[in-house]
Amino acid sequence: MPDDADFTPNPDRAISVEGRLNEALLERLRPQILELTSGSREPITVFIDSRGGSSEVGESLLSLLRRTTEDDLRVSRIITVAAPRAASAAANLLSAGDFAIAYPESTLLYHGGRWPLSDLVSAGEAGGLYAQTLPTFHEINAAKLARNSIRRFRFIVSAVRSSFAQHRPDEGDPSLADVQAFEEILRTKLSPRAQKVLERAIPLWHGYNGLLLQVEKRLRRGRTATKAYLQKLMLHASMDFEYESSKGQPASWDGGLSKISGHFYFLNAYFDSATLCEWVAARPAERDHSAGADPEADYFLQFHLFFLALCRALQDGENQITPADAVWLGLIDTVREDLPGREIPGSAGS
Repeated sequence: MPDDADFTPNPDRAISVEGRLNEALLERLRPQILELTSGSREPITVFIDSRGGSSEVGESLLSLLRRTTEDDLRVSRIITVAAPRAASAAANLLSAGDFAIAYPESTLLYHGGRWPLSDLVSAGEAGGLYAQTLPTFHEINAAKLARNSIRRFRFIVSAVRSSFAQHRPDEGDPSLADVQAFEEILRTKLSPRAQKVLERAIPLWHGYNGLLLQVEKRLRRGRTATKAYLQKLMLHASMDFEYESSKGQPASWDGGLSKISGHFYFLNAYFDSATLCEWVAARPAERDHSAGADPEADYFLQFHLFFLALCRALQDGENQITPADAVWLGLIDTVREDLPGREIPGSAGS
């Protein structure tokens, strides 16, 4: 097998996801996937040309593609390609690949969960429940997208990290934090549509920081941070944060139950995906001097939070971004051909 097989689409070991992601598509592709995975663990290419559909079908496709057998517990590497359209659930499928590729002319569209308007109207009171729980679904979907793409985002941060020191004097702000320097540099790389995603992410990022401060206040009381205790603590932190944020709200305010649920799911996803239980429970001084401490891991945690905010911002509105935007946001690994005059930081997997 060629050395670059992990990063090169192979039409001879490929499936084509065309049309709507639904059960009919899943059943049509199932025999082909089973055949591809039955005798080999070489990479499998997934060519995507879809406007979206069911996210559950997308996850079922990935589960089939990564199936193992009793005789071979290895998992096939998945190369996803936007050829040429990946929208909605299909965009999430693209980002879930181990190596995700778009062409310069590819159409990429990210957004959160959607229900047909007719379903909401016919559902009556249930339609209101959908509206209240939608923020929670957005947090869950954002966490999935972040888990699939965090390695790419970390690569982008690493690629521009050396420019942070120069950016501070250029902007006349020597106290600018690295994550803020990164945010300002990232803004210059994005198209106007992607810049709007970044603008939505910034207040979310500040809110997430506020939530974590509420969590840390409670962890300072010294109790051992077991998983069960941490989840109870996160719920109380979510309620207190929403109460503090809602001061001055009209009397009709409902207690922010949907927002509290969204806060909790964000915290739960953040602690699980970034394995922060031990990190937050430890005092900063203890982390600095503890045996086995990893300064690089600590450094990138602040960027993980920022990336979660970006993924959450992608759940609001219709976000049609360019392939180059998707590289800079960590959603794909590379564009097949560099755009003229556009600097692309390369591939996170190569």
